[in-house]
Amino acid sequence: MLLLIIAPNVYIYKLYYKCSSKPLDHNANIALLEKNLTLLQENARRVTLIDINTATAAQLQTIAGITQQLACRILRYRDKLGGFVSSQQYKEVYGLSHLLQVRLIQCTTIHAPYSPKKLSLNQATFKALVAHPYIAAPMAKAIIDYRKKQGTFTTLRAIQRLPGYDADWENKIRPYLTL
Repeated sequence: MLLLIIAPNVYIYKLYYKCSSKPLDHNANIALLEKNLTLLQENARRVTLIDINTATAAQLQTIAGITQQLACRILRYRDKLGGFVSSQQYKEVYGLSHLLQVRLIQCTTIHAPYSPKKLSLNQATFKALVAHPYIAAPMAKAIIDYRKKQGTFTTLRAIQRLPGYDADWENKIRPYLTL
């Protein structure tokens, strides 16, 4: 049972023992179990991780506990973001329990270097800005106002001058911004 929890995607084949009147050779049984454990560990390493940024709903549903509804919710959030850049972002998906977050982290990967869909600070409309989960309406308004008063953004660091700026917010949004 423990092996099924550790490696649920690995098939364990039944071992058939010959009936014999001889006493069991415990050393042989231990050696056989160690050999099978080694094979199990090798097979577990071969399990293919799912690229979260190209995954389909069907692929996500192969992860234990991910329903069709959750898979679609994960994909919608991924598309709103422009792609996941960190597995820590799974925490932001509504309705995803801690256990499912852990399973997603174990079963998915973010291929490096991954470049998410970018928002142009100098060209994005208010509507495009607020469509991103990390940009609330007041911040989108501040970006638009900055462009009207100061002209175009010349560096990404210029967002530090926006009202409501927060360093944590900058760290989250920076991968999604371009000039």
